[in-house]
Amino acid sequence: MFKKNLERFLEAMSSLFFAGLIAVVLLQVFARMFLPRSPHWTEEASRFLMLYMVAFAAGLTAKERAYVNVDIFINLIKGRLRAVIQLFIDISVMVLMAVTVWYGWRNAAIGAIQTSASLGIPMNWIFGAIVLHSGSILLFMTTLVFEDIKSIVTGEVKYGNATLP
Repeated sequence: MFKKNLERFLEAMSSLFFAGLIAVVLLQVFARMFLPRSPHWTEEASRFLMLYMVAFAAGLTAKERAYVNVDIFINLIKGRLRAVIQLFIDISVMVLMAVTVWYGWRNAAIGAIQTSASLGIPMNWIFGAIVLHSGSILLFMTTLVFEDIKSIVTGEVKYGNATLP
C-alpha cells in the first residue's frame, strides 16, 4: 500500500514539474517572439523544474530497471548466476546512491547560504533534488534486492516486468 502510494506521488510530482517546465519554456518562446522583452527568470526556472522532474522520476525508473545499461554479457547468462550478478549490480547501485544521499545532504546544507541568481530561491532547495533523486533510487533498489534474493532462491529470474529463463 505504501509503495503504491509512493509511486503515485512520485508520478504525480514528476508530471507536475514536467507541466511546469513546458509552461515556462512556452512562455519564453512566446515572449521572445511577440513581446518587446522576455522574462529573465525562465531559463533558470526551466533548469530547476527539469532537475526536480528527473529527481521525482528517478526511483520509478530504477524500479522498472529502465535505465540504459549494457546487458550484452548478462544476457548470455541464465538462471541463478544471472540473479547473483544482478544482486551484485543492485547492491553496488545502492551503495553509490547511499554515498550520494550522504554527500548530497551535506551539499544541500551548504547551499542554505546561497540563493539562485534570477529567482532568489535558496540553493539548498535546488541541491536537495540530489538527495531526492538518490534517495528514491536507493529506496526502490532496496525492493529490487529482495526480488533478486527471491530469484536466487527460486531460480526464477525477473528483469523489470519480464520473467527470464
